[in-house]
Amino acid sequence: MTAIHPRRGRIDATAADLGCDWAWAAIHRVRPRVPLACPECRHGVRAKVSHLGLRFFAHDPGAPTCGLAGESMEHRLLKLELVTAARGAGWHAALEVPAADGRWRADVMATSPDGALRMAWEAQLSSITEDEVRQRTDRYARDGVRVCWVVTQPRRWRGRVPSVLAKPPIEGQRTVWEVVEGLVRFATEPCHHRVPCFGGHGQWQNVKAPLRDLVAWVLDRQVVPHHFGSPELLSEHQWEQVWTAPQYVSLAADFAKAKRRARRKRAAVGTVRVTSLDGLGPDAIAREVALRMTGVLPPQRGRRVHTGAQLHAAAEPQSPGAGDSAGLPRVHAEAETWVLEETGEQATVRADQHLAGGTPVYLGDSVYGVIRPDPDQMDWHRWPGRKTWVLFVTSRDELERIAAAAPNGVRIIELE
Repeated sequence: MTAIHPRRGRIDATAADLGCDWAWAAIHRVRPRVPLACPECRHGVRAKVSHLGLRFFAHDPGAPTCGLAGESMEHRLLKLELVTAARGAGWHAALEVPAADGRWRADVMATSPDGALRMAWEAQLSSITEDEVRQRTDRYARDGVRVCWVVTQPRRWRGRVPSVLAKPPIEGQRTVWEVVEGLVRFATEPCHHRVPCFGGHGQWQNVKAPLRDLVAWVLDRQVVPHHFGSPELLSEHQWEQVWTAPQYVSLAADFAKAKRRARRKRAAVGTVRVTSLDGLGPDAIAREVALRMTGVLPPQRGRRVHTGAQLHAAAEPQSPGAGDSAGLPRVHAEAETWVLEETGEQATVRADQHLAGGTPVYLGDSVYGVIRPDPDQMDWHRWPGRKTWVLFVTSRDELERIAAAAPNGVRIIELE
């Protein structure tokens, strides 16, 4: 779509004035033929027009192997769309622009009106490895050039570098080039579980938009590249980085902080401050040490030390199901909600089963935790996976009883 003239320099077939204040009629089907050369291989080329009205340059017979010679019509149309979009956004844009040292050649190079910023748009329709894409991206970065790779097929490396998946116009379906993956927003919605999750739910979602709009938004910094902390599943594909608006980045960060605060508030995890164990009997000292090493109580400044009598009273066996059974469905729902917030997976409470005097909580076919177990029935040496179970309690008394018997590292969660 570009050619070199010996006096006028680079000629751009997509520009109204060919980029050099010249008319298309001056080079198309004229005799004698205007001397034009390919900017890549320097072989002779001639001006042509496709059946779709697209202007381009074709190599003369006998041309050597050239990277610009094998472009498909779809590739040319995509480059035309990108260069037109960049010009429509008020930027200067040129096709097939090489680096001064030849290390890269941009399909479309957009330059800001003041000349301070450059961004390459790569129409990558042919196969290429992820290593090659990363290397070419790094070359652009070393020269201070931003880049976005535009693909029309779901290449496996999309989302590993700044990229989008776009689809061409199709009669009766799409009237313009459209971005279908890689442009995202962060959306939140209320929780509809039996016990609502704090702050509801939030997730990244793909957004479809005309390709010309995306180009304008990116050049205007209304949309920026965003790297996920860990790959996100979008449209059945893991994306490491995407394009999104800065306000969605802030919203996602605030949402994650709020969820972490909520989890910390719900989890009874911490250490016990005890200023002295003087005056306690051997059993009381053992229980206080167990509480401290298990780390299940939140820190309290100036916490009073339980007396031996108080500790023994708390250790008296008590049926885990004691109390108002009408509240059990709510306890079960709170446990399911906590597991969902913690793991992102839906847990199942088996209310018809008993494990260590409590109600088991399953993730799939495996036990994840137990609601209100009886510490006297917990066999820490026989049950597989028992040290990784989460034990759910509904009162501080239950928590302290289990903490005194549990080995180090067991998580005990006090449900609200």
